[in-house]
Amino acid sequence: MQRMLLLGEYCCQAGGIVIDERKFKDDDLVIAREAGRTLVFSPLGNKPRFPKLAIVGITPGAQSEKFAKLLKEGVGVELAARRSAFHGAHKPIRELLEAHGFLDALGIPSPADVNESDAIFTTSLVKCCLKVDGSYKWAAPEIAASKAASYCVLNRFVRDIESYPSITHVVIFGEAGWDAIHVLKKDGMSIKSHLESRRLHLLNMPHFAQNFQQRAIYALHPSQDDGHFRSKPERRRYFSKAASMRARTIAEVKRITGLSDL
Repeated sequence: MQRMLLLGEYCCQAGGIVIDERKFKDDDLVIAREAGRTLVFSPLGNKPRFPKLAIVGITPGAQSEKFAKLLKEGVGVELAARRSAFHGAHKPIRELLEAHGFLDALGIPSPADVNESDAIFTTSLVKCCLKVDGSYKWAAPEIAASKAASYCVLNRFVRDIESYPSITHVVIFGEAGWDAIHVLKKDGMSIKSHLESRRLHLLNMPHFAQNFQQRAIYALHPSQDDGHFRSKPERRRYFSKAASMRARTIAEVKRITGLSDL
């Protein structure tokens, strides 16, 4: 029995593409093609009621495969999207969000699954999966160079964040995503400046699936740095970026809590 799905009901760039929800092929989910780049239908993320925090990847990678698998199992787009967002990465994401008392400062209980928290909105800059030359490798210039990806960031991402007046903080995972919100502009302002003009506080945290060395340094209290590098001197090359991210998080926790002894 066919179960026809109009992709345009969930993605502003999918147009009139219709698939059989149970029998589609991978290529049936491609909604845009341009110069070695493909945008693959996989609008991952949840729909909480009153989130305080948005956590943001740059674009779904292998999680898009989980989404397609669940979709074929007949669970529907929204449930497949929620279950697939940050699939397999909940533990490192919790550790990043818990570090330096960030979740505590926001009054958000640490969730086993971030997609099930009503206080956390899960999404990505490019809502669907952007593949470059058939792979999941990407960087900020690839996002900026893709008309389809840029459109999604400038419209879908910004609109989704602004649709939740309860959001006070936005965490961008990874340097590539942080670079992208500085490079892409909306109404003459960078995405970062645009969101900050809405009184949102933006932070950059290490990517949850890359550079475990950077994540480890980020999670340290600054007083632990010397001991860490005495035992692991090869990690010093990750220090600058991790320490910069950490300093901004600690400063924000101090601002929220009014404490100075963190």
